[in-house]
Amino acid sequence: MLNCIRLPPSELEDQLCEYSDPKLRRTEEQVLKETIKTLEARIRELEISSDASVVKLHSPYQVQKSNSEGFLNPPEDENILSPQLLEAFFRHATDLNFFLHTPRFRRAVLLPVDSPGRPCQGLISVVLLLGFSLSERYILKPEESHSHNNILNDGVFASASVSSQEALYLSRAQIDVAGILSSSHPDRIVHGIQAELLLSTYLFRSGRILEGKYHLSAATSIAFGAKLHKIRSLNGDRDILTSAALPWVVCLTSSTSKFENRLNVDSAKDPEPLFPHSVDPISEGERINAFWTVITMSNCWALAADSSPNPILERYMEDIDTPWPMDIEDYEKNLSPDYLDSATVLKLLRGHQPGSTAGKGYSKLALYAQASIFLSRAASVALAYHPNMQSLPATEFATSFIELDSVIDHFKTTLKLPISNDSNESILFTTHMIAHLATILLHSKIATMAPTLDSSLNSFPLKASESGQKRLNAAVAIAEFSRKRWSLKCNSGFETSTKIADPNPNPFLGSLWLAVGQVLIEEVNLVRVLSNGTGFTLNVELDSDENSPSEREAELMDKLECVFESAQMSRVYHSPLADYLFNKLQKIHRSRLHNVDDALPNQANNQMGKT
Repeated sequence: MLNCIRLPPSELEDQLCEYSDPKLRRTEEQVLKETIKTLEARIRELEISSDASVVKLHSPYQVQKSNSEGFLNPPEDENILSPQLLEAFFRHATDLNFFLHTPRFRRAVLLPVDSPGRPCQGLISVVLLLGFSLSERYILKPEESHSHNNILNDGVFASASVSSQEALYLSRAQIDVAGILSSSHPDRIVHGIQAELLLSTYLFRSGRILEGKYHLSAATSIAFGAKLHKIRSLNGDRDILTSAALPWVVCLTSSTSKFENRLNVDSAKDPEPLFPHSVDPISEGERINAFWTVITMSNCWALAADSSPNPILERYMEDIDTPWPMDIEDYEKNLSPDYLDSATVLKLLRGHQPGSTAGKGYSKLALYAQASIFLSRAASVALAYHPNMQSLPATEFATSFIELDSVIDHFKTTLKLPISNDSNESILFTTHMIAHLATILLHSKIATMAPTLDSSLNSFPLKASESGQKRLNAAVAIAEFSRKRWSLKCNSGFETSTKIADPNPNPFLGSLWLAVGQVLIEEVNLVRVLSNGTGFTLNVELDSDENSPSEREAELMDKLECVFESAQMSRVYHSPLADYLFNKLQKIHRSRLHNVDDALPNQANNQMGKT
């Protein structure tokens, strides 16, 4: 046996030396070296190959590059940011339910990776995802919106390469968002809520309703688990959230509760603050706005996805003490000591005006949240109606109905009119339309139920015809606001702006257009029935002294055209949900109105196109 140069002779008895006999097979090290040489040669072959069928290799550590179509591929290094995608996102941040302080966030994303002031990676990833989905390559040009080459049967018009890139952004966002709460980031609670809301918004836009509801439920659970509904409570219930207080995140849905251990909690240690006191007014304002954004989205999507009132609002209505939010820039000033509240939602529904402190209840975000609360409550009250109710339930329903109807009417009179169609005013347009949608929802059952079919309506303080007229007026108001939003010509009393508004990517608006369109289509049908003299009784009274049935029909068709134009504009940014709802509205129109091509104004036909 040869002496081993690596081991002393005294250790050879216990160690097997691979160099002990040169006649033995090749050593493991030699085999690995030869394998490496073979692979290196193959890599060089692939890199210089001219065969188009061969998949060529590239360095995974390059700075982010564009592909042949001009899109930004998701970089291998997730810390590489795309300025184009960030700008695409911030152009519509408010409509996408972004509640953080935008200037501070934009500065923070540029901080070094290890800086504690940099946002959570999960939040950055979902911002880039939405930015990609709203990037210029995803915008349909007007001449392309009706082309069969761009819109397929399922409404998907983007190329396969674009879809695959978006899938990469989505996959990264889902992975990163799931890890926010288990991180050690000081703002993981607020950033976790924001990321979940943005991801749910993206999923709703994509038509993935169940997944969107899941992430919205996660945001709701975090918000209530962190006691955001008790911020600045007059009742003094403002405990700091600790790891011992929230070891579990409860994901609530309408049918079940799912528990996930998503916090990095060590029960053997002393509880550490997961959600300490705010360090400045802006941070506290972000928490307040986080809560009300959660409430607003939950109210809207409980109706859009489940056709029901928001169960979270119904459950916690009496416990919400957080004061109404202010616009985020208003938090840059020191908060007033009397910026406190209690029973915030209950007082709103009882008609109590917000406090006199500046910003309490009159900011754009506050009015938006209040409109969504009225929408949810309208769904709840309408759900309580049943034909031929007994005397006591009928009386209770009538009382709730009249009180809510009165409060909604007063709320609409307090809303200021938008002064422009800029993006910072879009939330005010949406607020007006949601408030009118609450009226439509509240009155829909009564408006379509004749007293002869329901004896309990005989003592109802509002006639079915009156209810029907209020519903129609609300639908017409939404049509006029929508046309104002797009700066189109409409005899609505608004001055037409010369600046074309950027389409609003808020996915909830698709459901709103569908609901309003159905009301107007139904009214056109009723007018036609009247003009044909079939003898049916209409719930909506037409003033024959002012308008003939044909003139009335033309007026309604003009408003319907407003709705179709707005629904079509919602499809400018790629959204399978907007495509689906628009196509559904078209089908309802075709099925309920005869000779639809002749009935629709030419401009509406041009806007609608073929799908």
